[in-house]
Amino acid sequence: MQGMFSRTFFVSLADGREVVVQFRTEKLDLNAFKVAKGALGQFVPDAVALEDEELENEGVWAYSLERLPGKLWVHGVAGKGADGRIAINKSLGRVLSKGWRADSSGEAVSTNIRPHLEAILASPLDEVATYRPLLQGFLGKLDGISKLPLWVSHYDLNDVNVLIDESCEVTGLIDWELSVPKPFAVGLGRIHTLAGEFTGGEFWMPDEFEVAERAFWKELFAGMSPKTREMLEDNLDLVQDAVILGTLLDTFFWENGKVGCGEVSMKALPKFLTYRIPQVRGDEPPYKM
Repeated sequence: MQGMFSRTFFVSLADGREVVVQFRTEKLDLNAFKVAKGALGQFVPDAVALEDEELENEGVWAYSLERLPGKLWVHGVAGKGADGRIAINKSLGRVLSKGWRADSSGEAVSTNIRPHLEAILASPLDEVATYRPLLQGFLGKLDGISKLPLWVSHYDLNDVNVLIDESCEVTGLIDWELSVPKPFAVGLGRIHTLAGEFTGGEFWMPDEFEVAERAFWKELFAGMSPKTREMLEDNLDLVQDAVILGTLLDTFFWENGKVGCGEVSMKALPKFLTYRIPQVRGDEPPYKM
């Protein structure tokens, strides 16, 4: 196991159940799974530690995770064309609409969002310089954003962490490690690559991009409680700010106390920052450039 991060096995039990057994050289934060499952239910796998003193003495921790039905989005959508992408985005919006955790998110802003933003501003990365005024401006918007509901947020929402069935309905969301609840929409900065994708080092918008993207937001708002929906519709400027802030935080990631960024996401960032959600832009296109 030396030098490995994890090794995963799919195991069939005597009672017919199937589980995922994972051996890791770092502990898994089971609370992230518990919080997400508390909101999203069957779409999040149960995760438990398999205590083994001998393994732990060797620096290895074992876990058992419920094996959810379906295939990875990246594989299951093959051959489904535009209809597949649209159906997945629509279904994903419906699943995430149940992500409410609290009516406000002040603590998440204080313990997660503000420190991340301040770390970016303090970073010596050359790539930060261009966006420093924008990032600085968001510090002044955090009090407003903290009024948004606290929402389940997946740290790495992409086509290898979403499971789908043959009809392209979402059956599960996996790999919740490092995920923490955030103000509504801050965790949705990945909308660009849910309805579109990075390919060949470029951001690509398929013909069905806007149909898929609008379907995601429509289902997201439709599936939440009327009280929460009304609050968000009365504060669409905050929701819009939260999406752009989430895009910035996703681009300038903060891991193990260090800020980093990827070449491909940096190349797409100017375009992403012109994005407006359907509830704000109306009949206009999603990007201004």
